[in-house]
Amino acid sequence: MPDSYNYPAEIERDEDGRCVVTFPDFGWGATDGATRDEALLEAKDLLRELIATAIREGEDLPEPSRAGKGKPLVVPPVQIALRSNFRPIRIS
Repeated sequence: MPDSYNYPAEIERDEDGRCVVTFPDFGWGATDGATRDEALLEAKDLLRELIATAIREGEDLPEPSRAGKGKPLVVPPVQIALRSNFRPIRIS
């Protein structure tokens, strides 16, 4: 399990000029916005959903890769980061 839940985002423009954000560490999911700032706000919600889905499905969270030029770090809401530290106990 990672020590930090801040994941780098990739931002690209689509054919309509919208900013599309993905999280390569997860390998799925995307969001967008009319501007870079709007797209990064939406990215926070997407990251929350990616982490929540992994928790719900009992999957380990991927280790965050390093942020690079043009790859801003997105910080998930604190509630989901705290929740990701707790794993349910499965009783058979």
